[in-house]
Amino acid sequence: MKNFKKVLLQSKKEIDKEIKTFFDEKTKDESLSPEMVENIKRLEKFVLNGGKRFRPVTLLLAYKGCYGTKNILREAISVELFHNATLVEDDFMDEDENRRGKPTIYKILKDEFLDKFGEKKYKGSLYNRESSRFAVSNSILLGNVLYALGAECLSTSKLDHYKIREALSIYNDAFIKVNDGQLLDVELEKIRANEQDYIEMAEKKTACLVAAAFDIGAVLAGADRKQRNMLHKFAMLTTVAFQIQDDLLDINPDANKGHELGSDIKTGKNTLLTIKTLELGTKKEKRALEKAYGKARISDDKLNKAIQAMHTSGAVDYCKNLAKKKVKLGKQWLTKAHIDKQSEGFFQALAEYLINRDI
Repeated sequence: MKNFKKVLLQSKKEIDKEIKTFFDEKTKDESLSPEMVENIKRLEKFVLNGGKRFRPVTLLLAYKGCYGTKNILREAISVELFHNATLVEDDFMDEDENRRGKPTIYKILKDEFLDKFGEKKYKGSLYNRESSRFAVSNSILLGNVLYALGAECLSTSKLDHYKIREALSIYNDAFIKVNDGQLLDVELEKIRANEQDYIEMAEKKTACLVAAAFDIGAVLAGADRKQRNMLHKFAMLTTVAFQIQDDLLDINPDANKGHELGSDIKTGKNTLLTIKTLELGTKKEKRALEKAYGKARISDDKLNKAIQAMHTSGAVDYCKNLAKKKVKLGKQWLTKAHIDKQSEGFFQALAEYLINRDI
């Protein structure tokens, strides 16, 4: 599709406008407390601070691809609010204070607490600073609110009741799977993971929500089970490929992922690159990675040797080839789904973009 980026950009503008409209409505909701209204405004800023809107765009294009004809922008933003709810929680779990160049919800809450009350240390079973306890506790609650707001975008829809009920079931099922994936991700930090462990984590943590976006769009359009299953397979395969490519970008000095080179290595993240380097590498290559792995303060020389080991061991080529294979297979399922040609062309181009992007 020659105008892939144009379609993506136009859809993003429409989605961002709908997100803004939705939050404006919520801030005028008289049933909400003044404190909740302020939190809604805080969440609005977080959601609208960047992001490509792949999930709601795929929901919209899957709906149109299955010959849906109504305006479902409000329903589409449900998956974007869901996605951002997971980001709120990811940030404090990873202790990240910046996302897309701006403070995370956790960081904002912590700074506001310190400005208002100052710091107080204590000996607790989980925390030793009041600001951290406050920031994490409130971030959890605001993540829950954001997820519920996404569900509201579906539950208040005027579309067919049975289709909405099915869409909500998909939405809630995805929530369980994404959390299961997050649990696996945390576990993988502590064990010697293998490729199967990684793929399972990526499918649940990342791919399930994208697949849910496809499925919700298809359901709302009235697609049959066979067509939905084929779109589901396309979404799962290409999103895992996207995750593998995302890991590759972490060691690309020319990439712009919003954080420093080799951050996955420094934080001890069990990516497929790490797994395959330890599996395929020589003793020297394995040692080079182990010297840098999980060490926040590491010299550039040791980091570069670890990255070089990922290349010379064959891990980088393995990951690139696996991503390409998954995209190729995903495209085959997409073709079999027999959706509208314009939507099919968009998804074909999206699949290529996800594994060829360098930013």
